[in-house]
Amino acid sequence: MQTLISAFCNAVLIGLFVVAFGAAFGRVHPLIDLFGQFVLPALVGAVVVMLLALLTARYATAVVGVAALLANLFVAWPFLQSPRPAAATGPTVKVLLFNIYYYNKRLAEAANTIRELNPDIVVLHEVVPRVRPELDAIADAFPYRVESWLERPADALILSRFPLQDVAAELPAPNHRRPLGVAKVTVGDRTLTLLAAHLSLPPLLEGRGSQMAEMREIAETVNGLTGPRLLVGDFNAATWGAVITHARTFAALEVLTGPSGTWPTFLPRDMGIPIDHMLASQEITFVSRTLITIPGSDHRAVLAEIKFKN
Repeated sequence: MQTLISAFCNAVLIGLFVVAFGAAFGRVHPLIDLFGQFVLPALVGAVVVMLLALLTARYATAVVGVAALLANLFVAWPFLQSPRPAAATGPTVKVLLFNIYYYNKRLAEAANTIRELNPDIVVLHEVVPRVRPELDAIADAFPYRVESWLERPADALILSRFPLQDVAAELPAPNHRRPLGVAKVTVGDRTLTLLAAHLSLPPLLEGRGSQMAEMREIAETVNGLTGPRLLVGDFNAATWGAVITHARTFAALEVLTGPSGTWPTFLPRDMGIPIDHMLASQEITFVSRTLITIPGSDHRAVLAEIKFKN
């Protein structure tokens, strides 16, 4: 039994350091980046190993567990902080981002939850022809909509209390798969460009596309636009990973940070992976981030307040 406990602790510790390495050096290779997605579960795993080691008087193992905890926490800590809004006097807008999950059998309940949240703008992902009629209960609560999902590979339905204009057709032709819907939102005397993205799964999990190639296309698209821009979506990539890092650096976007993960919902929030994101240009600041469990989906929705800067 003692040998089994030691082997278990050693195996977990190796895995924890692999995760920390992947999170820190994911830009080197997509496979390395894949390991780095699991930082939040790794934090919980490090605590479990430390407690088990202390209970069995394996103090050296406990010390290594502390090192593994700190290594992963060092990577994740900046992205676990709640937003710190800059000075802004412009209008505040509530934006809800939600991957509905195309096998969702509880869309009527989901509609009730969304109406109760009372957002100004809603972006729904994984919209397919089979489920679109069931989304009328949500869509009918908003006077404006853009059906981006009609132009594949986009799969978003954008709903708004503010006037919308679909401008996806005005974008330059992509050089690679670009799963993106784009709409102009008129908020009083301000105009916001809203981009709704849903990237492919990480390497080894889906062969049809490359996350990084898609993100490069999207980041270039963001850079080709002017004025306030808000990029939202299911990126299938953690906040600290290479994909989101590219968007932050190449397109000079601020990512909405905060504790807990958005996927999968069957895990506790603190063991999930934050893969549903909002990123804003310098004209916008984030005020708040709230994760909402909505019936029927394997994703938690992200409810954010954004504010226009002066």
